[in-house]
Amino acid sequence: MRNGVSENQRDRDSNNLPAVTFHDESCFSRTWRYTLAIFLSLVVGLGAGYFVGRVIHTERDDTASYSHPYPLLGRRDPPSVFSPLSMDEMKSILDYCLETNITKKYHPKAKLLIPFLKRNKIISLSVMIPSKEAVLSYLDENGPYPGRYARVYVDKAQEVPPYFVEYQIGPLRQPKMTHKVLRIVTNHERRPRSSQEALTVQSVASLEFSKLNDLFMKCFDGGSVSAVHHNDKSLRVFVSSVSSQKGRKSVVFLGIPGRLSTSDILPISATVSHASLDWEEWKVHDIFFFRQGPFVSVDELLDAYNNGSLTLFTLPKGYIDHIKTSRDYSKKSNQPLRKNASKRPPKTVEPQGPRYKVTDYLVEWMGWSLELSMNNYHGPSIFNIRYKGERIVYENSLNDITLLYSSLNPGAGSTLTVLSDMIFRLGSFPNIIQSLDCPEHATILNVTTFSEGRQIPSLREGICVFEADGQRPLWRHNGRINSGMNDNYLNIRIPLGLGNYDYMIDFQFHLDGKIWTYATAYGSLYTAFWFKDDDTVGSKKSRTQFGNRVAEHSMGSIHDHLFAFKVDIDVAGRTNTFEKIHWRGGTISEAIRSQTNRRSSDIPGVTSKFTRYLEYETLSKEKGLVVESKPVVWSIINENKQNKWGNFLGVKIEHTQEYQEVLPPDHPALIALPHMKYNLAVSKHHDDEQFIDSFQYDKQRLHDPIHNLESFLDDEDIVNSDLVTWISVHFLHLPSAEDFPMTTGATRGFLIQPMNFFGETATFDMPQYDIYKNGTIVNDPYSIHKHHYVLPDDIDRPDYA
Repeated sequence: MRNGVSENQRDRDSNNLPAVTFHDESCFSRTWRYTLAIFLSLVVGLGAGYFVGRVIHTERDDTASYSHPYPLLGRRDPPSVFSPLSMDEMKSILDYCLETNITKKYHPKAKLLIPFLKRNKIISLSVMIPSKEAVLSYLDENGPYPGRYARVYVDKAQEVPPYFVEYQIGPLRQPKMTHKVLRIVTNHERRPRSSQEALTVQSVASLEFSKLNDLFMKCFDGGSVSAVHHNDKSLRVFVSSVSSQKGRKSVVFLGIPGRLSTSDILPISATVSHASLDWEEWKVHDIFFFRQGPFVSVDELLDAYNNGSLTLFTLPKGYIDHIKTSRDYSKKSNQPLRKNASKRPPKTVEPQGPRYKVTDYLVEWMGWSLELSMNNYHGPSIFNIRYKGERIVYENSLNDITLLYSSLNPGAGSTLTVLSDMIFRLGSFPNIIQSLDCPEHATILNVTTFSEGRQIPSLREGICVFEADGQRPLWRHNGRINSGMNDNYLNIRIPLGLGNYDYMIDFQFHLDGKIWTYATAYGSLYTAFWFKDDDTVGSKKSRTQFGNRVAEHSMGSIHDHLFAFKVDIDVAGRTNTFEKIHWRGGTISEAIRSQTNRRSSDIPGVTSKFTRYLEYETLSKEKGLVVESKPVVWSIINENKQNKWGNFLGVKIEHTQEYQEVLPPDHPALIALPHMKYNLAVSKHHDDEQFIDSFQYDKQRLHDPIHNLESFLDDEDIVNSDLVTWISVHFLHLPSAEDFPMTTGATRGFLIQPMNFFGETATFDMPQYDIYKNGTIVNDPYSIHKHHYVLPDDIDRPDYA
């Protein structure tokens, strides 16, 4: 059938056509018709031949539509212990919590009587991975199925006294579930952040700030604050929690709302104490206005304004309207398009469909297999990573994203601004923008997340899986035969949208056994207030010691994005040793003495005095490491297993970072988050050391963390042990004008690479290209070479191989 019409239908229609009769008038006419028919036949034949040839030699039309691969809808039987919680599982957990009185069901009338902050409620829940021993027994030794469990964070705000508790609930998908208490936090002021609490802080601060509207309208171009009514001149209160040794506190700022709200902070801030569950008992205090204060209350600041003792700062008329119309990140209408910008850009396609397979959250590709997971607090994870049947990594998990801002002005950095994006529940906001974050042919996987405010689960398109063309050779060699292989790789990508910043986590798996993990920061700046008469800044006011001016009254404060990963590497088993391989420089005698008692004079043929050499250092105890000024290779080896050349099986860990933390070790942020001090730390595996920090509880108590990386590094012996590495990847951000209004991606990461794991390059079980110098194609596995060609002779080319 073509164009919707069948062959039989065309035959029936042709019987109804009128007969056409040709009348020959001369011999010339007949000859002309024959000539024309022959000519048209040749043209049609050549055209058809060309068309068929194009079809044969063209893999696919770039504009053609094709089906995207979809994962199986059902879970594996039994379901994987690693897979994220499903919608049905979350609903069963919610029902169980109500049935067992862990939480309570509130009727509409009861909700009016019991404010949200005072209710027993779930804050977060995620799949809970069983013990590593139980999982590996099941996976490797045909042991019993460990079952699926959930870790559920519950705010027991309605109890007397209130407290916070973590539960283990499960086994899921079973008729009889039970629960077990994992942790009780009796100091309710340490409870994790609640979005509803933050909204209430915003409302309380707005009510207090509204008393200052006469001051605001005079200074801030007619702008005012209201917790209820909003108009074109409305200002917005921003909330940032702050550490406190006593009480639960937040710092609030005033800003101009818009698409880039965090970019226009105004010079007023205050502290809100909100330990009580009754918002009427909260207090707004320590108020600063244009570096004047602290005023103990809004009333005291208002008195200073009314009696004329307050130095005012005044924005020009029309400033708010200007900000709201100029703060945009769409194409500038006053700028012409670049030449050829409207043409479609290149893209990667799958000529014959996907070469990977997705079953539930298990992904298999070219000898790789791995399982995807998601934690509502900590974000994405990859488990049970195998290459050619051998497990290389048991777990590679994002644990936290930490930011530390520096400034003296209101906004980013004016207080001890230590932000942990984990407290906002990283894994709750995966957000794929179709055809932007991932190629059109990518497989999109849903992730079930939980709404703390609505107490219901929901589905998000959160993970995409695709094979990418690396656009370069994985290996190549130019000789008698020109050979090579393309660097195609599998990419697991998880975009996370959090407030003003967006993050993208990439896990890349290459044909030669390399695993790259990348973290990229995007989004809009969180700025601090800038003013031209700042007496803490030198003569060049736009270039401060804390950053650059990026807008009318906005400074891009220096800060960092620290991505903390837990990477549990198992090299041919769980009995591993961490080794530092130092590149040394010195005399040949020193090189020889590093491993033997011989002297260079004993060795014939040694003519040079100096050399480079390797020195091997075994890390015997748990320790945090930093990038050193001299080259060092970090490696994990199995001293009980060797390749065919007698080398220990191992992997290398390479870091893209080249600098260390500059803060003193007694800085409050480094006490609470010691992984900021290290680029990599090594500890012995313990099931109860699951996450690098407990910052959801510690945000209010930097001086007294429940646990962190430092508590894991307690001097245990780690030689021939089950090792865990904790890898911190920094991106130090010095904002400049090019970061405003939108920051283009900044990427950092680390590489895990086989080292003597195999006896040779691990790619010779894949098709490769082999083409003789005379143009004869020996192997062209994917038929990409369209033309016969002969390479010129390389007369002067050295031929060492």
